[in-house]
Amino acid sequence: MNYDRYFSRGQKVYLINISQTRDESIYESFSATIVSSSENCITLKAPYRLFSNESSLTPGMQFKLSTESFGVGVQLRAELTATPAEETLEVKPLGGMEIYQRRQMPRVDVNLPFLHVLQKSSLAAFKREWHRVVADLHQPAPPRLKLSETSLNLSVGGIRFDLATAPTPLAMVVIDLQDGAPPICAVVELVWQKTRQEDGMLACGHRFLEILKEDQIRLSAFINKVGTGSGGRIKDNWDLLDKMMSAQADEQAKH
Repeated sequence: MNYDRYFSRGQKVYLINISQTRDESIYESFSATIVSSSENCITLKAPYRLFSNESSLTPGMQFKLSTESFGVGVQLRAELTATPAEETLEVKPLGGMEIYQRRQMPRVDVNLPFLHVLQKSSLAAFKREWHRVVADLHQPAPPRLKLSETSLNLSVGGIRFDLATAPTPLAMVVIDLQDGAPPICAVVELVWQKTRQEDGMLACGHRFLEILKEDQIRLSAFINKVGTGSGGRIKDNWDLLDKMMSAQADEQAKH
């Protein structure tokens, strides 16, 4: 099959980890742009460093490539074929391409205790720090982080907030939903930024790359509670799921 019709050069895709060896309690993804596409190989380039020294991406890992094409969502299962360079990697399409309706997740404007960690580090470095912070936050006596009340625009898939200084491609955020549970911690990537003319502040939209699935559920419940409508069902948004439609159908058939 010629995948370049749906996964063409210059197109942005999300790579979502669907490897059998993954930690299924974590939603793990990153984005990349297609450099070239053929029946046997798709070459991708990430907008940031994936690792610094040792790569956590190993040949044989499987990803769901998710994108939008011809006005619909398209996802394809693919396998990493070689240890990637710092930003470039190659995957082999494994077939089973699926078409789905992309859904806009509801968003709410809120003021919550918040921490934003800016740093010019690789994705692997951010993930290591994320694991450490999440473990600390779930200790019986967690550390007291210096969170500041901040105006946020929040959805299950991402967050928007204002910055006075230039953002970095990757960052880590901590959000206290004030629901009696530990604050949510996530690795985020910058999706867009826009300077506000009235005050010169940068409005910055970010997508969650690394987040606990239980925190995705908490975000959905929170948005449903404070918003005027539904928080949206995560299972209806394939960009937020680490499985293919066929895999979910097989799971439902077993039950």
